[in-house]
Amino acid sequence: MSKLVKLSDLRLGAHNDSVLVVQEALAKAVGLDFRSGPGTFGERTRQAYAKWQHHLGFSGPQADGLPGPDSLRALGTKFGFKVQDEAAAGKVASPVPGHTVTYRYGIQNARYAAGFHTGEDYASAKGTPVVAVRDGSIQWSNDTGGAYGSWVGLRAENGRVYVYCHLSWRGVVTGQGIKAGQHLGKVGSTGNVTGPHLHFEDHPAGPFVYARTRKPMW
Repeated sequence: MSKLVKLSDLRLGAHNDSVLVVQEALAKAVGLDFRSGPGTFGERTRQAYAKWQHHLGFSGPQADGLPGPDSLRALGTKFGFKVQDEAAAGKVASPVPGHTVTYRYGIQNARYAAGFHTGEDYASAKGTPVVAVRDGSIQWSNDTGGAYGSWVGLRAENGRVYVYCHLSWRGVVTGQGIKAGQHLGKVGSTGNVTGPHLHFEDHPAGPFVYARTRKPMW
């Protein structure tokens, strides 16, 4: 039976069985020696994964040593493990798989032009994958979000627009069709932030209007 790897388990500092499976594959693929930290995603494992990404032809932010779905599936196909597909299971519990809200919607704060927190924050390490919460298409994907930094707008099939902010890398383009659970980009600290996190907003259909939001639901 093939081993199963969860993409959300593969982040810097994590210690779990998914990391160990990937380390075993990287040992065969690029010669990773993980005896000092079996099952722990540390710097040595990150560097080895970056070598695998380069082997696949990735470069720049796409070869930062932090697993994405395409490179992980390629590794699994070659070395005999499967990648868990949250969308196929019908469950996308979070736009940042494996992470929960760390700063909730609606908190009053005079620092914001709206006077309140217009979305929900998911604090996580830079490079942590973010995913589509529903099927839809990309309404925008650019680096011109101002205080929101590098951002993506997902126009979902339920008529809502879900906004992903402060990204370190965007893996989608405007007009692209998207399935729930699909990788959209990576957590970052672009724009006006105090540390890496995803700021996630829920808007009605149409052009983006600041603070025209509700508590995110999908």
